Amino acid sequence: MLGLGHGVQSDTVGLAEIYANRYSLAFNGTDEYVEINAAGNDMAPATAGTISMWAIMEATTGSATLIRGGVSADPITNEIFIFWHNSADQIRFVYKAGGTTKRIDWDATDLNHSAWIHFAMTWSAGDDELKAYINGTQVGSTIGSLGTFSGTINDMDLGRNPADGAYFKGQMDEVSIWTSVMDISELYNGGVRRNVEFSGLDSTKLAAYYQFEEGAGTTTADESGNGNTGNLNNTPTWTAL
Repeated sequence: MLGLGHGVQSDTVGLAEIYANRYSLAFNGTDEYVEINAAGNDMAPATAGTISMWAIMEATTGSATLIRGGVSADPITNEIFIFWHNSADQIRFVYKAGGTTKRIDWDATDLNHSAWIHFAMTWSAGDDELKAYINGTQVGSTIGSLGTFSGTINDMDLGRNPADGAYFKGQMDEVSIWTSVMDISELYNGGVRRNVEFSGLDSTKLAAYYQFEEGAGTTTADESGNGNTGNLNNTPTWTAL
């Protein structure tokens, strides 16, 4: 029997209900974020991974963080994040390991700040590669010489960087974090958001998966089965789609 998230099983609920994407989570760009510290326990930052997420990134007067995770004992030495650098007008995908920063910058001049955009990054220590993707297409060059990531990520947020705020304004949906380099074309799905458990990818490699389908409350479930519940801070808004 296939488990399909939200505690449902394939023989007890119709496919239309399973596929339904009813809610996203909206952030005000001032103080709202989701703390997902527990997700770091199931990540493999020193080995390999993929971060995939959908977002409407509204224009703001300052920079805005989509996701950031670091080792709290030494946050400026080992961290992974995706953010919009306002003054440079770039989406930056960052993998910092052992103090060695590797970054892919994408010119966001033509970014539609009112549309759903798929953001993704992958890293592999074995292949010594960092890659970034916008809407299913690789952007920038593949980066090597990654350095050695040390420690367990235990300080992780959606929507802010604790070092400088950089709060995100807009909506997020379908955030998945993986312990291996995954097929981005499957996650992008031709521009159609869907439950990643229907992507054909190996769901045992999910470290955390946030669908934001609760519609109410101060927590969001981790649908990977790892129990890495996200905690909403300062009331991000459940938004019907």
